[in-house]
Amino acid sequence: MKVRIITGVFWGSIIAIVTYLGGVLFELVYLGITCIAIYEITKLLQSRKKLSYEAIVNYILAIAMYFAGYFFDTTSVGFVLLIYVSINFILFVTNQNITLARLSQTLFVGLYVVLFMYHMIMLNNTKFVWLVYIIAFGTDTFAYFVGVFFGKHKLCPHVSPKKTVEGAIGGIVGCTILTVIYFKVLGINNFLYTIIFSIFVSAFSMIGDLLASKIKREHGIKDFGNFLPGHGGILDRFDSLLFVAPVVYYFVNYFI
Repeated sequence: MKVRIITGVFWGSIIAIVTYLGGVLFELVYLGITCIAIYEITKLLQSRKKLSYEAIVNYILAIAMYFAGYFFDTTSVGFVLLIYVSINFILFVTNQNITLARLSQTLFVGLYVVLFMYHMIMLNNTKFVWLVYIIAFGTDTFAYFVGVFFGKHKLCPHVSPKKTVEGAIGGIVGCTILTVIYFKVLGINNFLYTIIFSIFVSAFSMIGDLLASKIKREHGIKDFGNFLPGHGGILDRFDSLLFVAPVVYYFVNYFI
């Protein structure tokens, strides 16, 4: 527990400082986080190789998206993804060692890790990047404590036996309270939008957590890695954030 607390405080402070400073530093840190996450999940899915085709093309995707956003704008991500998918299809056709299963795993990692995480970079230097942290970690914290004290009905026992319906409700309620407060601070007073958004994004946060849990359960592991002592790997801490960031980004751009 002591190691877990120290790790959490140290890396939480680093992320907070980097987010506050923003700019290129923030983008480089999240590019690094993305690459570590690619390594963790690719090693799990393709354990027979240290540096496989799956890892290489997704490292290239992460770097290409970063530079495309830096030198052009974040809307160029669609073009980069088109090239990425096309190259993977070409490799699948021309390389007999690349099976449909490997292609599917590669595209899954590219979408799940790289594309979803890239939305943090798209939120860089905005006041809403903090909202991602508030929702992801707020939902997780409220769900945990409500589940511990009041949880009776299992939410998804075949994936995560400890998660409960009561905990999920607590996570949504807690997320809604925190979001309402944060929007009030920002001067956003559309109560109906805030409630609908909070419920939706909090549910997505929990789906992200359950998705990661199912991947680990299918492969018989507890954590994706040991990059964060006491917490596991990068994906173990950012699984919820991966799903929250895109929802926040598009909500902000289309509804605020």
